[in-house]
Amino acid sequence: MFNTQISALLSGTLFRKAIENEQISLYEFNCLTSILINNNIPFDTAFVSGTMKNPASMQLTIHLSPSATLVFVVALAPGASVFSPSP
Repeated sequence: MFNTQISALLSGTLFRKAIENEQISLYEFNCLTSILINNNIPFDTAFVSGTMKNPASMQLTIHLSPSATLVFVVALAPGASVFSPSP
């Protein structure tokens, strides 16, 4: 059941965007974590602030089992609003 659930989640649009290392908005990143919470899948996040050279990024670590994890480092879109979805 868990493998099927993970496969279905990873095939979703937002996860494909993260896998392909595309920039996403903070709103989209929050949607990713909401999906994981709703499906009771353990995860950790970390934030790295942006610089003039590199955009801000978030690291999302999904714990599949005690010995297997998926790690995504996703660049956040510049100027993404914290309080409302991007258009």
